[in-house]
Amino acid sequence: MRLKEQKVEAIQNDDLLGTSRVEEDYDTAQYKANSRYKVLVVDDERGILDSLEVILKRGGFRFKGFSEPSDALKELENDDSYNILVTDYFMEPIHGDELIEKIRVFNKKIHILLLTGYKDQAPAIETLKRLNIQGYCEKSNNFDQLLLWLYSAVKVLEQNKDIYKLMEKAMNQNEIISELNKSLENSYSSIIESLRLAVDAKDEYTKGHSDRVSYYAFKIGQAMKLTVEELEILTVGGYFHDIGKIGIKDQIITKETRLTDEEFAEIKRHPLKGFGILESNNMFKKILPLIKYHHEKLDGTGYPEGLKDDEIPFLVRIISVADSFDAMMSKRSYRDELGIEKAVSELRKCSGTQFDPKIVEEFIKLIAEKWTEINEEVEEIDRKLANI
Repeated sequence: MRLKEQKVEAIQNDDLLGTSRVEEDYDTAQYKANSRYKVLVVDDERGILDSLEVILKRGGFRFKGFSEPSDALKELENDDSYNILVTDYFMEPIHGDELIEKIRVFNKKIHILLLTGYKDQAPAIETLKRLNIQGYCEKSNNFDQLLLWLYSAVKVLEQNKDIYKLMEKAMNQNEIISELNKSLENSYSSIIESLRLAVDAKDEYTKGHSDRVSYYAFKIGQAMKLTVEELEILTVGGYFHDIGKIGIKDQIITKETRLTDEEFAEIKRHPLKGFGILESNNMFKKILPLIKYHHEKLDGTGYPEGLKDDEIPFLVRIISVADSFDAMMSKRSYRDELGIEKAVSELRKCSGTQFDPKIVEEFIKLIAEKWTEINEEVEEIDRKLANI
């Protein structure tokens, strides 16, 4: 008996060692990938530069920092080997966007992140698009959002290397051109995915919300026997339905008390902000209605356009049910989760006014028959996201 226990213990130890080796291999690979890229940081606060130097060098990046925007501009003019620029938004004598405008005259390729310590003064989406700025994040004590963005940027740059290799070979070969387009789409997707994760990371209570909405919408679509294409639209639309919240102030999203009229008006802008972020890329064309209209209501009291009944696309109506259900089933900064019974009761109560009755009926039937299985799968989604 003792021998058997020793064997079991040995197997368990091997499993633990195997897990640690996998994690170690991943960290080593990430460090090696990071070490191939030069990061130039501009911030007029010396303490921020010192902190970022420690953090980025520890992560493997090649770092150089400047407190004077004019010095950073000269450095980039004389050295085109930098891959990533991280710059403060509010600096003197010129702001970060003004610096970027000067840089874009001679450098179109460098990946740029705007860094701001002002939660209520995010850069306009039009500015991000016009200057080809890949993202922005707020300063924090541990710079988690910044590191998340940098890791995504490295992934994009690695993919772009493959793109440039394909471009050299492409010529008139249709098959290679097809691969090139796919790689470009993947590159853009990585940027958008990092924004999506940053949205959920804004509030500890909403982490995983988009993934769960995607899952619930897919299950409803399955139950209603939708096509493979429609299920794919629901899945992707669920992931990105709240992407516009990247432009909403953190203190509004995480506020624990009732929102003022002005704050609620700001929240109501996120569907249009999300639409603006994704509309320029054809690969997101089919999910745009889900982004723009997921807060419309059957009785016409929703936003942003006050659509009613069949004016609201059918797939949008599914996302609306999934979105509201997950919100009710999740803890928020201002309340506890409602629980399954109250959530189902609310769906019934709002059926016909806020929600499509047929979709509510199908979802409640699905919950009654398979809630244990569904709940286990949702818990697995949360477990995976906890490790990101």
